[in-house]
Amino acid sequence: MKTSRPAVRVAIVAALSLFFCLCSLPDLVRVAGHPNGDLGFETDGNIVLSVASGLPAERAGIRPGMRIDLLGLTPFRRGEVVGGYTPAPGDVFTFGVWRANKFVPVTLRSAPETTAPWYIIIRELAFLVPLLIGIFLVLLRPSAITWGFFLFSLAAGGFPPSSVFFARVVTDWNWNVAVGDLQSLLGAILPKAGLVLFAFSLAGRPLGLWARVAIATTVALGVIETVPAILYPDLAGSGWPTLNVAGDLIAAAIALGGLFYAYSHVAIRLRQRLHWIAAGFIFWIVIDVTDKLLWPAYEPYWVHTAVDAAQVIFPLTVAYAILRERVVDINFVVSRTVAYGLMTTLIVAIFALIDLFLSRTMESRFSLPVDIVVALVLGFFFHGMRKRIDAGVDRVIFRKRHVAEMRLEKVAKAVVHVEEPAAIANYLTRLPMEVLDLTGAALYLRRNGGFSLELCTGWKEQPAASMSTSDSLVAFISAELGCVRVNDVPAVAAPDDRHDAAVLAIPLVFRRELAGFVLYGAHEDGADLDADEQRALVPLVNAAAMTYDHLEAQALREENRALRTLQVAVS
Repeated sequence: MKTSRPAVRVAIVAALSLFFCLCSLPDLVRVAGHPNGDLGFETDGNIVLSVASGLPAERAGIRPGMRIDLLGLTPFRRGEVVGGYTPAPGDVFTFGVWRANKFVPVTLRSAPETTAPWYIIIRELAFLVPLLIGIFLVLLRPSAITWGFFLFSLAAGGFPPSSVFFARVVTDWNWNVAVGDLQSLLGAILPKAGLVLFAFSLAGRPLGLWARVAIATTVALGVIETVPAILYPDLAGSGWPTLNVAGDLIAAAIALGGLFYAYSHVAIRLRQRLHWIAAGFIFWIVIDVTDKLLWPAYEPYWVHTAVDAAQVIFPLTVAYAILRERVVDINFVVSRTVAYGLMTTLIVAIFALIDLFLSRTMESRFSLPVDIVVALVLGFFFHGMRKRIDAGVDRVIFRKRHVAEMRLEKVAKAVVHVEEPAAIANYLTRLPMEVLDLTGAALYLRRNGGFSLELCTGWKEQPAASMSTSDSLVAFISAELGCVRVNDVPAVAAPDDRHDAAVLAIPLVFRRELAGFVLYGAHEDGADLDADEQRALVPLVNAAAMTYDHLEAQALREENRALRTLQVAVS
């Protein structure tokens, strides 16, 4: 799911987000003085399902259970009646109602809807908030988890009844059918498949056969649910309620199965972090299935609004788990590019405001030289403040990482004064694992023509007790005498469980020779060690190498002194 081409990822995210926004956000025109028309009843195209009191349908004597004949209407108009709303108040509809064993024509003029504007705004926010969270995560931390959440967020709050928007703007029936079919297809497939992908990916393992089958099954369910909209486009507003409910129930069961799979396979130390996501996940499924079971009842609009607003709880729990529980560590979500991009935007905005002020208060012949002077002053000022700005960004935006780097810097200074080899091993393994929240670490030292495991901590399954100099990983480290990404070594097989595998190797070099190396695992949330953290670890390992070298030299001096003393005593 993580594409190597960011431009492709951005294009896909932008296209899907824009399409769903165009299908949903135009519903806000109802707040801006363009209300929908309401006939006061809902139908599946053949039977009246429910009737609202005080509206044209009730005044015309239409009651639930009555048969109606909409064949006299154009497909466009049938779609509006079945959808429940007309493009504007005052629209006139004439159709047949079964009375006295025959269809009698009835004419209804739609009344202005009585929906409170705040209900519409709340529903749009319920659609927009999960989408913004999904876009943020997938662009800045692409992975199977964030892709799944993004796809789910496209319709996490449901679809507001904005289908009449196309009737207001596009009068061509074929275009309306094409857009409606695409909306139905994507809306039925992507959120369900995304939720299942998100659930299975929480385990932090590669997607196996069962996960792929579950996702494929969910996609098939979405395709099946879309059949009514494709075959009967003028009745797409009603669809097949039983089919939709069954499809959502099956998809919800599959998603719950994925959640239980993740909970049972994730490392025990990470289960606590999934509690918030699991609670919100289950709550969303209950609300979503309840919403499908209520439809197509003609309940007040505030009921739909409350249901849709309640569905936002799950995306918010995901955001909370990211920020607070670090299921996806925020240090890897927020990039320095974003932080410095915002600062650059701020500088440009300051200059633009100064330029606007000068252009309005000074003559044009003076404003240009002043603009140049202001630009130079701002440039020199921010260049002189660069170090302070860097420190401020690290302390405020990347505080957790900044604290970790400061701690590693102190550890690197402290290890130089250690005089016990066992203590140095702890400095190289346990302390970095604790500071950076890693899955594990292991130290290898050269012994007997190879490299022996000195200390391993964190991992459930210890790595090999020894490695020969012919081992592919050792060969790469010896060749580089620098940091080596384990995944870049061709002969090293990818591990089944990322929580029990090393991702980075840093060598200990004595007098330009490889004397050992340290293996570090990924973060507890599955995120890899990035370049900044790698640079923070290197001084610690180099300082430890110097300490090992010093202790070895000191031992040799002591041995030499002892031999000289013995020689004097013998002579």
